[in-house]
Amino acid sequence: MPDQPVPRKRPTRWWYWWPFLLGPAAILACYLSFPEDYTRELYKPFLEKLALVLASSALGLGIIRLAWQRLEYHLLLTLLSGAVLLREIHWDWTTTFVYAAVVILAAWGWCWRRRIDRFLDPNPSARCWLVATAFTYVLSQALARRVFRDVLPEEDRYFGDIEELMENLAHAMLIMSILVGSWRRIPRGSSS
Repeated sequence: MPDQPVPRKRPTRWWYWWPFLLGPAAILACYLSFPEDYTRELYKPFLEKLALVLASSALGLGIIRLAWQRLEYHLLLTLLSGAVLLREIHWDWTTTFVYAAVVILAAWGWCWRRRIDRFLDPNPSARCWLVATAFTYVLSQALARRVFRDVLPEEDRYFGDIEELMENLAHAMLIMSILVGSWRRIPRGSSS
């Protein structure tokens, strides 16, 4: 059987990076759409339930994608989805766990980056979605820690719902990161 060609890296065009705009656009949309009689954390109960649905969906889709392609990239995203779901369940130990899990998974991803690039190099939009998703999660945590207290107008009134919305947006973007890219199976011997 002849050797399979190694997928080559495609250039990442600037317009692939549009998902980075989703987080700031969501913040702007909140400011433009919240009603005049808005009360603090008006949408939080609904957004917390939605977070469970999105995180569960990410985990389920991650498992399906991992079973189909068996790539380290999808294993990484599936494990990350599991950590995010545990965090959304709000047990006492999950807050510390998710931060430790993210650090461990990031280190693991860095060590195995050549294997992960087997999927990302020929799928530049998947790389963009992954990086934009990480950016949106960081943005949600910055909002939770009130980093924009002196930047956003009436931040003390809106931050709770905006942070929850940003977290849900990041969960939805994680789903996109799992789904985006070729579903073609890559032969096991084609690692770089």
